[in-house]
Amino acid sequence: MLNEVFTADIEVRLRSGEASYLLRLYRKERAQSEQATIAMLTSEVMKAYGSHLVVLEQNGEGDYAFLYAGARVPDHDGQAITGKSTSAIAPETAELYLMGCEEAREQNDAVCINHITKPKCLVHHWECLFLPMEDSAHRRMFVALCMPRENKDDFLRNMLDNTPEAMIAATPVRDLHGEVTDAVVLYANKTAARLSGHVDTNKLVGTSMMGLFGDVATAGAWARNLTVLRSGKAAQFEFHHRSQTDSRWLRVSSMPTKDGLLASFHDITTQKRAQLELEHQKKMLMDEMEQRRGLEQELWALAHLDPLTSLPNRRAFRESALVKLAESQTAHRPLALISLDIDHFKHINDAYGHGAGDTVLRRVADVLKAPLRPNTDMAARVGGEEFAVILPDTDIDSAIAFAEKLRRRIEQTVVVVGEHEIRPTISLGIAMNRRSTNLDELMDRSDRALYTAKRSGRNKVCTEVDVQAKPGDGTTAAA
Repeated sequence: MLNEVFTADIEVRLRSGEASYLLRLYRKERAQSEQATIAMLTSEVMKAYGSHLVVLEQNGEGDYAFLYAGARVPDHDGQAITGKSTSAIAPETAELYLMGCEEAREQNDAVCINHITKPKCLVHHWECLFLPMEDSAHRRMFVALCMPRENKDDFLRNMLDNTPEAMIAATPVRDLHGEVTDAVVLYANKTAARLSGHVDTNKLVGTSMMGLFGDVATAGAWARNLTVLRSGKAAQFEFHHRSQTDSRWLRVSSMPTKDGLLASFHDITTQKRAQLELEHQKKMLMDEMEQRRGLEQELWALAHLDPLTSLPNRRAFRESALVKLAESQTAHRPLALISLDIDHFKHINDAYGHGAGDTVLRRVADVLKAPLRPNTDMAARVGGEEFAVILPDTDIDSAIAFAEKLRRRIEQTVVVVGEHEIRPTISLGIAMNRRSTNLDELMDRSDRALYTAKRSGRNKVCTEVDVQAKPGDGTTAAA
């Protein structure tokens, strides 16, 4: 039992509307006269709140008489208290009223007590407002308004529903020979409903316990609940529940009761998976070398591949392009570098979302991969929507033909996102290696050709010649 007494900020801390209303009446009465009188309890007030009101008068040192007590404020034993004194009722109830009256008498003002009762009481939590008053003969009276905040059943259900342990109470079902064949669920908390995949506890009450997790009557472990019902002996076991959408391990404690059983269980899936993972790791230690090679490959991919398109990233592109450029210059063979990016890519992201933009990037990457010569050509994602292709042993005409093929294939590509069709295009710029060319210079020249394609209308292929061409000289790409 717990009593929380407070005298400050009562207006703010009161939770029941009835107590707040009565306190306002009391404050109004006190503002008009030095002491509130019992006349404040008009017929309207008594009609509305009488069943929750108590009127007390001190009838001796440390004892108070109940001049009136509403029907809804019995003592802790459920007995009516009208006409009795605090010394003649349940001690727990007497303590509440003695405390409230003494505090109200000392303060000569309103006092509130949050009263927590013993579990046997029907009401678990009371809000009690004590008000010192006088009658017409100026005798000191104490009026208490006792409002139930929480019933015992609600408190217990909230406690059970918020415990992480799932709980089910069930009664046995017997056949004509008295043999236990199943059990009917009498009670289940929210955790039990969640773990068994039901919407709420009401769906469980009255259902078959053996059908709680689907058809598991022959699954072995869960059927041990029937053994508890038959033998009357408690059991603890683990149960692995599998369904089309879920796989869950439960640790079950099943205990016989007078009329059935109480089964409590909790989810140990995380622990089980950790155990299985530990066993897996032990096996992995035996294959350490293979694991290391796989890890090295994964690290290489993280360092060299773009995670969205699986194309080489900018770092990998530079490493490979430096080698290919040096080889072409040493052998005096042509090499082409194509820079390209997706036209109006920001508009795609803004109009259809970044998910759609990612889909377009992957589709463009797939188109780039298709015509590449294995172990010779290389395509990479070097920026957000920017790509690069390096083509060893490729002259300018072949590079233009290759770039035009890419441009047409992208132009003919339709990316379906929901109800929308996105038709991306790309702009491309081509630069050729020279005897004294370094990679940065080559990339700069191809980028300038790309920008020329962008400025001249997009969805085009431009070369270094187009960059150098002057307006009006008849060059198509520069127009």
